[in-house]
Amino acid sequence: MTIGEVKKSLGRRVAFRGAEYILTGCIIRRDARTGSFFYQAELTDAVTGKSIVIARLEEVYV
Repeated sequence: MTIGEVKKSLGRRVAFRGAEYILTGCIIRRDARTGSFFYQAELTDAVTGKSIVIARLEEVYV
């Protein structure tokens, strides 16, 4: 997933490592070593809604 796809996908089902999740947020962070920015996806379990996964945005698929 790209940062451009995040707005369209918020609140919708996405895939991560063969399972379905709901994209509930996007986090921007700064790498302490390099100073570069990177994005992470906040994913909520689509079945139970009781667990949250933080994943690399590049590993999430619409």
